[in-house]
Amino acid sequence: MTDLLPVILMRRKPFVTRALASISVAAAVFTATFVSAQPAPLASIAFSNEVEASLVRVLESLKHDGFKPALIELDAALAKNPNFRLGHLIKGDLLMAKAGRPAAFNDVKTQPEMVASLKDEAKARFSRYFDAPPANSLPTALLQMSSDQPHVLLLDSEKSRMYVYKNVDGAPQHVADFYVSVGKNGIEKEREGDQRTPLGVYIVTSSVAREKLIDFYGPGAFPLNYPNEWDKRRAKTGSGIWIHGTPSTTYSRPPRASDGCVVLTNDDFARIAQFVIPGVTPIIIAASVKWQSPEQWMATRATLSASLSGWKRDWESLDMEKYLSHYSQKFDVDGKGFSGWADSKRRINAGKNFVNVEISNLSVFEYPLSPDALPMAMVTFEQNYKSSNNSSKMKKRQYWQRDGEQWKIIYEGAAS
Repeated sequence: MTDLLPVILMRRKPFVTRALASISVAAAVFTATFVSAQPAPLASIAFSNEVEASLVRVLESLKHDGFKPALIELDAALAKNPNFRLGHLIKGDLLMAKAGRPAAFNDVKTQPEMVASLKDEAKARFSRYFDAPPANSLPTALLQMSSDQPHVLLLDSEKSRMYVYKNVDGAPQHVADFYVSVGKNGIEKEREGDQRTPLGVYIVTSSVAREKLIDFYGPGAFPLNYPNEWDKRRAKTGSGIWIHGTPSTTYSRPPRASDGCVVLTNDDFARIAQFVIPGVTPIIIAASVKWQSPEQWMATRATLSASLSGWKRDWESLDMEKYLSHYSQKFDVDGKGFSGWADSKRRINAGKNFVNVEISNLSVFEYPLSPDALPMAMVTFEQNYKSSNNSSKMKKRQYWQRDGEQWKIIYEGAAS
């Protein structure tokens, strides 16, 4: 593995190459992930926080200038964040390598689980800058943000990254992103106590202040509405899924370390707090974020928009068979199944002379599912319904699922 380092370093000083080859964290990260990748010029990178900026500068210093500037950079970061264990590990490896001795942290008998988890953290943090999403790409998960959603949080579990997007006329604009830790057993929570983080779209329901928490949660917490309607439909259990910080003695946790919550450093938690409105802000938790070019993103958005417009048009037409064609055969309300529900809708609409449906505050999010599941989208909107014998207003939520070449509604109800 280490024979690839000279290619990455592009450096003639053999002592630097030999030293980095013996550094457990730096060597593992570089050779496993960034062999062919090159970061953008440092001056052009918008770092999420100063710790990650320091880590990238350490590697750049090793690549171009040698040990002394790298250690100076690392010491400055540790002076500000003395509980940053990954930084101490890298410094220990650097000092051992500089002394020409085998790195102590390379010994698999020396806290192997701790070292492995810190390598994972290093890979996740460096990946943001050496293996970033394509420039100008947009996340497929965010197809439409409603007018009452100033920001949306998007979590990529595979990358251990939470992105913050601003609402610009319904479209997402990247604001910031942060390293995060999720459940010890990964994502897609199924039951209470499985130490997994839920996979899906959730709402921040409230804010819990530091004064009401023990030190373990850091400066605050944002509870999520897990289980949501789709989770309940699938009989998922569990509760108490929060976004929160870390204990005062801990800077950051490994990528897989919580009992199911989403955990940030305390500094980063304070940063995301400015973007969160309890009861309003959504968080989409995905296994891996899919990125599209602006043109591809617009095409995906247009397809779902056309499906929703067709549903509204056919409902207003009073042609019940066209209207019902927008619903999946798997659609079910109150255990009636599609056939029973469709018969009741036919009876209800038989005596109407007109139907008018107004839709506003629309949001459309691709719903994260396991890789083998059919694509699904969560659509939420304010519905103003009027007919010849009835009228109502509600906040409605629909789940649309790909059915062959069409999108069809598999669930709908009041948005919780």
